[in-house]
Amino acid sequence: MSMHITELRKRGRGSRLRVATALISSCLLCLGACGTETASNQNADNVWSSDASTQRSAPSLSASIQSFLEEPMGDAQRTALERALDHDGKVSRTDYMAAWSNYRQCMVDKGYNEPPLHMVNGLVVELMHFDFSGMSDQQQTKFHQDQSACLEQESLYVASVYSDSIVNPELYVDLDVAMVDCLRRHELVPVEYTVAQYRKESKQFTDMTFDGENLTQQQSYERRRKAYSFDFSDPQVRTCVAGVNASAIVDELESWRPL
Repeated sequence: MSMHITELRKRGRGSRLRVATALISSCLLCLGACGTETASNQNADNVWSSDASTQRSAPSLSASIQSFLEEPMGDAQRTALERALDHDGKVSRTDYMAAWSNYRQCMVDKGYNEPPLHMVNGLVVELMHFDFSGMSDQQQTKFHQDQSACLEQESLYVASVYSDSIVNPELYVDLDVAMVDCLRRHELVPVEYTVAQYRKESKQFTDMTFDGENLTQQQSYERRRKAYSFDFSDPQVRTCVAGVNASAIVDELESWRPL
C-alpha cells in the first residue's frame, strides 16, 4: 500500500489559494490582461498549457510561507519557515533535512519503526510504500493519524516550500502543469511539448500491462516508463518526477513496516 504525502500538502495549497485570492486578486487580473510572460511560457504563448489550468496557489514562495504560518505546527518547523522569509522564501538545505529528521524521530517517539527516506537528487520522495503485515485495521487507522500528525508538526510545510522552489517555482496547483513546466524550464522536452501530451503519456504508463510475459517488477517498470517521450533516466527529469509525480517511481521505493 502506498500513500502520497501530497494529499496532505493539498490542504496547504487550498489555504494558500484563499490567501492569494484575498490579497492579490486585482493584481492577478492586471497580469492576465497585460499578458505578462514567465520564463516557462514565453516561447510558445501558453500553447503548452492551453488545455489545462495554470492557476497558482500563491503569488510567491514568501506568500506561500505566510499562509502556511497560519497553520498549527511545531516550533522547529515554524522557525525554519520564518527563517526562510528572510531569504526570499527559500528554505535552506539544512532546515529541509532537519525537518525530515524531526518527522522520523516523531514517528519513533510514537512507537513506530524509523521511516525510510528515499532520496532522488537531494529531494525526499514524498511517497511511501507500506507493509502493514500483522497490523489490525485499528492499528492502521491509528498509524495514519499519527503519521499525519508528525508530518504536519515537523516537516509538511518546510518540505512543500523546499520542493516547490526546485520543481514548481511558479506554484502551479495542477501538478501536470507543474511537471511539464519543470521539463520545459530545463529544456528536457521540445518547446511544443504540451500538458495534453504529458497526460496521454502518463495514462499509457499507468495502464500498460504485460499479460503473458514473465517479467520481474523491475523489468515491468523499465518497460512502462518508455511510455514517456522524454529520457526518464536523465537526472534532471528524475528531479522533476520526484518532486511532482513521485507515483511514477513508486517501484523504486523500499517497503516500510511501521510495526
